[in-house]
Amino acid sequence: MEVIKLSYPEEDAYLKYIIQKQEKGMAIDCGSVVLQKGQILPFKALDSHEISYLISGKLKVFTKDGNEKVMNAGDLIYLNKDEIRKTETLEMSKILFFLFKED
Repeated sequence: MEVIKLSYPEEDAYLKYIIQKQEKGMAIDCGSVVLQKGQILPFKALDSHEISYLISGKLKVFTKDGNEKVMNAGDLIYLNKDEIRKTETLEMSKILFFLFKED
């Protein structure tokens, strides 16, 4: 068992890994992200399944297939590793994310 305090990236970075584990054929990462209002993360796909929790702020998430969702503080999102997504930051936002990848 490990208890780790949630922390955020330094001022010059937007992402910080908090936990990175390899467990029985599964890679598990947990981290935090801080996005500034107006910041856009361009379309991309990850090689991991993602669950993210929006701690504060407001985001708009688009998928390449035309799906579009607005996330508010307290919302969770699941993204399949094959989903190509883009994120637009509507308000300064803090995010806690979890990535799951089979080895």
